[in-house]
Amino acid sequence: MYLANKTQKLAARILESHMARRRVSHAYIFSGSGEALEMAELAGEHGSADIKEEFAVAFAAALLSGSEKLFQVAESSISARIWKRNHPDVRWIGEDQEERSIKVGEDSSERGTIREIIHWAGIKPYESPWKLCIVLKSERLTDVAANAFLKTLEEPPPHTVFLLLVENKTHLLETIQSRCFEIRIPASESFAVPRSLAGLATIPVKEILESYPSLSKEDLRRKLDGLMPFIREKITNLVSADSPDLDRWLEAMDLVYDSKAALEDNVNYKLMLTRLAMRLSRILPVDGKGLI
Repeated sequence: MYLANKTQKLAARILESHMARRRVSHAYIFSGSGEALEMAELAGEHGSADIKEEFAVAFAAALLSGSEKLFQVAESSISARIWKRNHPDVRWIGEDQEERSIKVGEDSSERGTIREIIHWAGIKPYESPWKLCIVLKSERLTDVAANAFLKTLEEPPPHTVFLLLVENKTHLLETIQSRCFEIRIPASESFAVPRSLAGLATIPVKEILESYPSLSKEDLRRKLDGLMPFIREKITNLVSADSPDLDRWLEAMDLVYDSKAALEDNVNYKLMLTRLAMRLSRILPVDGKGLI
């Protein structure tokens, strides 16, 4: 599989890191707009030129096969079954992309609805330790369907992973966004660090420890959101350089995501921020001279 740019390579590296470190999230948002020209050959085989679908199938195949790498030959037979919609541990929803919405459904017997998927997710896997649900164009979830789905994300089945494919995560409810780990998979390179973050050398641990606890919950959420472009830029550069610091920054990304999720659970966020700052100070190097 040819990955066209650094952002796609970064997406693969993050997912591989989650599998290797046994930190697979119960829900991911795969975001990115447009169809990849590089996927034309694969589109002829699978009927889709959407790079997000390629990643979703590769991630599902890796989890089901017990692999820790994406796009491996050993996963090809499982991938083929997933593409053909005949693997019992993978479900697709929203396949009729001409439909304007993905509905909640009357009950669990109504195929292709959120209630049916919620019921399916609660059943143990048939062939592997995992089950995966791929939601195509998930921005089409109706408000009722999205809120029903949110309840499952708040108390997820231990063996099920949801993959929500969307062009822009802001098209989803903020409460759903906060329960998912976003993986950006654009067809072409697209990345920009906000000017206010461009001069940072590392995450401002001292500021997190001293000033973040005085912020309101909403301001704190915005602060944590604002750190993510900077972390992504660091990781993207480290992926290209094959740097030994890559795993440290991947862990930092996970810590910030975990902290954002904790905010939604009404934790003591002053204590959460103290822990975040202390853990970041242990894992991140500063200018090659040691830890913060």
